[in-house]
Amino acid sequence: MRTEDRQATPTRIQLSAGQSHYLWTGRDAVLFVQSGSIRLRESPEWMSDTILKTLSTLQEGQHYQIERSGWTCLYATHTAEVLCYASLKPRYFSLDLIVRLLSTPTRRLRSMAAQLMTSK
Repeated sequence: MRTEDRQATPTRIQLSAGQSHYLWTGRDAVLFVQSGSIRLRESPEWMSDTILKTLSTLQEGQHYQIERSGWTCLYATHTAEVLCYASLKPRYFSLDLIVRLLSTPTRRLRSMAAQLMTSK
């Protein structure tokens, strides 16, 4: 896991043995078990008429990358501390690129209008 790809400050979740915690996680969020151990259950996924469930056990020092958005359940088998690095929102377009794309047709229309006006 490269922490420079994640948000600077993770969410810290502390659990007592036997305690459960539900949290909404986006796809590609990373959970890191700083101490203790947990059982992790991702949100179920429908595949045709079957429900797929992911159940993983994580020990101290291990991490898990969420495969799909949804409610994730953390169950502490021992007292645990978990860091949740939220997934970054995809950045397909910058605002500058969108403005340039939208203004390009306008510039073309203006130059065509100017050419038509000067040709008369």
